[in-house]
Amino acid sequence: MQNVRYLPLTRKTQVVVHYAYLGDVYGTAELLGGTGYLFRKDGERKATLVSYHDPALLLLGRCDLADLQQAADDARGGAVRIACSRQAGRA
Repeated sequence: MQNVRYLPLTRKTQVVVHYAYLGDVYGTAELLGGTGYLFRKDGERKATLVSYHDPALLLLGRCDLADLQQAADDARGGAVRIACSRQAGRA
């Protein structure tokens, strides 16, 4: 009989990054488990740790989903073409 050694399953943790505003500064906010968000100003590497409860932090949408939607819209001719081709709501 052969002994089989099973390796434990490792779960890859996905980094959750949102487009965000901190006050009037635009950038991205990376979710840190149990700590808060790391806010990075657009185009900078330096990050600021921001609490979950900070009212100045405004999360807009997940970067991966927003970028995927923009790519799909661009493949269909762009957001303007999609909006102008809709028949619902026209008189």
